[in-house]
Amino acid sequence: MITSKYFGAIEFECHDGNAYPSEWHEDRLQPLVETLDAIREKWGSPIVVVSGYRTEVYNHKIGGAKLSQHVQGRAADVRPARGDDRAVRQLHSLVQTMLAGGLLPHLGGLGLYPRWIHVDVRPKPPTGHIAKWEGGGLGSEVAG
Repeated sequence: MITSKYFGAIEFECHDGNAYPSEWHEDRLQPLVETLDAIREKWGSPIVVVSGYRTEVYNHKIGGAKLSQHVQGRAADVRPARGDDRAVRQLHSLVQTMLAGGLLPHLGGLGLYPRWIHVDVRPKPPTGHIAKWEGGGLGSEVAG
């Protein structure tokens, strides 16, 4: 069971109907929702989970990245509940500011897309740098 002010495990289920694996709740989903709770709190209004956990089959079907953190249960694509593409860029900027301020200790990857941002809690390398990229849509991830 996860503890979150704003999100429930159901929001992270795969779009093919598969539940988020319960054995990953504590070590993967909990850090992810803690990160998203912090972002949501600073943002000041709701954010929507566009995509959370994906099975390998579903990820392949939709053209997701081969080594997607979604398949590992460590990622969520999110967007502001209200707003346009400009609001997505503002949310991305807020996350970068929070990261620079040390407010997102679990964050391991951050991607910007036209209609959402990708947030993940992959393990960080010893350098502490996180993966950053911009993409045009699913499968377009290019690490930076």
